[in-house]
Amino acid sequence: MKNNKFLKILIAVFALYSLLGFFVLPYFLKPKLQEIINQNITKQAFIQDLKFNPFTFEANLIGFEIKDKKSTILSFDKFYIDFSIFKSIDKRHIRFEKVLLKNALINIVENKDQTINLAKILKETKTNNNQEKEQSSDNLINFLIRKAVIENATINFEKKSDIEPFSITLSELNYTFYDLGSFKNILASQTLTTKINKNTLLTLKGGFKIEPLSMYANVNLKRLKPSELITYKKSMLNFDISDKTSLDLNFGYQLSFKDKIDLSIQDLNLDIKDFELIQEKNSLISFKNFSINSLSLDYLNQEININSINLDALKTNIISSKDEVINLTTLINQDNSKQENKKTQEKQNPWNIDLRSANISNTNINYEDLKTTNKLNLENLSLTFEKFRFENSNIFLETASLKEPKVNFENKKEKLGININNLNLDIQNLSKEKEKIQIDIINLDKKSLFLSDKLKNQIVTKNIDLSIKNFNFSNKTLSIEKSILKNPYISITLPKKDKVKELKKEVTKNSKNVETKNSLNMQIGPFNIKNASLNFEDKNLPIPFKTLVSKLNGEFSEFSTTSSKPTELKLEGKVDKYGYTKITGLVNHENIKELTDVNLLFKNIAIKNFTPYSGKFIGKEIETGKLNLDLKYNIKKSNLDAKNSIVISDIKLGDEVKSEDAVSLPLELAIALLEDADGIIDLDIPISGNVDDPKFAIAPIVWQAFTNLIVKAVSAPFSFLASLLGIEADEIKSIDFHFADAKILPSEKEALDNIAKIMEKRPNIAIKINPSFTQEDINKLKELKAEENIEKTMKEFKQGDKYQLAIEKIYLSFKNSKNLKELKKEFIVKKKEKEIFQKDRYLNHMKDMIISKQVISDDIILNLTKQRIENINKYLIGEKSIKENRVIIKKTDKANTSKSFTSFDLQIDIAR
Repeated sequence: MKNNKFLKILIAVFALYSLLGFFVLPYFLKPKLQEIINQNITKQAFIQDLKFNPFTFEANLIGFEIKDKKSTILSFDKFYIDFSIFKSIDKRHIRFEKVLLKNALINIVENKDQTINLAKILKETKTNNNQEKEQSSDNLINFLIRKAVIENATINFEKKSDIEPFSITLSELNYTFYDLGSFKNILASQTLTTKINKNTLLTLKGGFKIEPLSMYANVNLKRLKPSELITYKKSMLNFDISDKTSLDLNFGYQLSFKDKIDLSIQDLNLDIKDFELIQEKNSLISFKNFSINSLSLDYLNQEININSINLDALKTNIISSKDEVINLTTLINQDNSKQENKKTQEKQNPWNIDLRSANISNTNINYEDLKTTNKLNLENLSLTFEKFRFENSNIFLETASLKEPKVNFENKKEKLGININNLNLDIQNLSKEKEKIQIDIINLDKKSLFLSDKLKNQIVTKNIDLSIKNFNFSNKTLSIEKSILKNPYISITLPKKDKVKELKKEVTKNSKNVETKNSLNMQIGPFNIKNASLNFEDKNLPIPFKTLVSKLNGEFSEFSTTSSKPTELKLEGKVDKYGYTKITGLVNHENIKELTDVNLLFKNIAIKNFTPYSGKFIGKEIETGKLNLDLKYNIKKSNLDAKNSIVISDIKLGDEVKSEDAVSLPLELAIALLEDADGIIDLDIPISGNVDDPKFAIAPIVWQAFTNLIVKAVSAPFSFLASLLGIEADEIKSIDFHFADAKILPSEKEALDNIAKIMEKRPNIAIKINPSFTQEDINKLKELKAEENIEKTMKEFKQGDKYQLAIEKIYLSFKNSKNLKELKKEFIVKKKEKEIFQKDRYLNHMKDMIISKQVISDDIILNLTKQRIENINKYLIGEKSIKENRVIIKKTDKANTSKSFTSFDLQIDIAR
């Protein structure tokens, strides 16, 4: 009985404890808790439900919300606490096994008066700060939270402003940390994932200590839209960023506050795509992709190390106003106080930067100075450099390489323009220390460099191998110790001479302008040229004028910005063995359109002496011929006056020359096409006009153009001749015949008519016919002969199937022919248990045998070919009155054909 009574008491106590813990305590605690919260806040708080487990000490606060009159400020669906009471008692600290906050919502609002709604949510209370500090320090209780989870939280921030409204949302926020406590040296780990607005994903994995405070983490940010963030401080920013711009960032960091701030960043990788910076609806800067790979940072030592930086498709539009204000400096609106603060910050020790490599590709840069009217445009610029260092405000660079940009420079006031295409530039050991710039080696290597003013085509250089050593710039003075130009090929368009008095006046005027406008001093001594090849060219002509001079030596006089003396040009060389050339002139280096005066004289140039070139490239000697040139070019105040006298006479080709580079071409034919009846090409070509006018008069035809035309003519003679009539070359390359037939088809008569017209225009040309026959001709002849034999045999029969009887008779006349009864059995097939004799197959089999047994003699083939040739001769010589010596018949050959005709191929030759 006693045991039953004790059991009943125990059950009653358990039931009462359960009732109080599960129901009574939450019932009374919920309104009390809600009342306490509302007493301490300025808004209204609501609690939907409160649950408590008295055995596990787990508490659940469900449906909590703080609201103002209009909207919810703070809410969550569930706040769960697992209080570990037994371990708290055992370990003598407050311990929570798990804390969970689910579906939390925080709406943060920055009002127009710049107050934050959350800042005024708590009611102000008067407390003694000193007492609070003493109590907090004396009564500090250690705690430990084993696991805390924020699940699916949302944080909304809204800035209310008429000028710069802004909003941002952190959604799907999940945050978990382990072992958060007040114990010294305890390490808490944390994981954070959240979505920023619609596109951006932020993840963070790491850990931290509270005592001493330190933290580390790996951060990953994907698809961040900068355009969504910059509107927060729009009043400070004088630009917009395109909505297409996105940013990816990942890095690891370590941060410690033990003695002083110690921050290090490891393996930072940044990738920005489709960036565009816009100011007043104008695109200032844009690029397709910018990436930083493997950046590390040491804050204490102020060091940054970067593995590589890549920038692709950069485009800039930089403008300097008439007040010398560059548009890029106006991107941020700053007041004076902030500028002063910046100045104090800039006095800190500089950072040291080490960059292993950088690559800038597909870059286009536009710069315009409205005050000086300078315009600079760089297209397709690719720049790479290695081992860049920035130490103590000094710059060091081991190598830099500039690849094939297109550079356009223009000055409207001076009417000066420079165009550079496809330039390669390499620099070694560059240093900038204070105001001094030093470069050990500059190499310029490119097949083509093009410089011009408004006239264009002024200076063209090829095969450049220029080396500059010890380039130095300091105290506004540029000096070069040594320059080497090896074996250049140079093409120059230089205009004419003027009176010396006017020359001096113009130079004096320009020198005064230099003194007032240009503060840069340049001292470059005489520039010597050795073993150069010089080509004179006017690319504006319909057919370019070119002539090559080898073994050219000379010099340009001293060039100095402090002197008004024009640059003198003196060059002398020889053209092959007996030819002579001399080039003299004066050039105003400040403005070549103000004064340029050049005379070019070529005397006694025997074209035969061009054999080293003709032999190498066309495989022929030049037997005879003379060339004389007297070229005078003058530009004064943009007015061009040029006189050109060119005479080529009696050019004849000689023996063949063996050369690996030579192209085998019928050059005599080409010359016959181009020269006049007396074998002379005589040109007297003036050029005049204003170089600023793109329509100024152009009319010369020059020797090099004549050479180019030869190459074009002999490499495709039918194309050249066909162009005379405006037809296609394939229409006159061959004459087609039906197999075993000599009759000229109507389509081929049109081809012969066109050939006759061409031969009338070019009386020294002959047509060479290549007769041929094909296996298809022979097969067709055998077929015709067999059919003739069958027709003849059919006449021997008066009754029955004469065709079958004739074929059978001829078939049986051949040796080893089968018995007809046995042969017929091979052509009997069974269909539905019936035997059917295939008569057509039977007859065709015997006919094929008969055709194959026919013999076509060489005389028959030769006769067919002769008939075809005679028909062509009758048409060209008889009907079209072409001389017999201009129709050349070659030896008959057997040919293959994939067409339905036998073709006689044609060639162009010279009439003998």
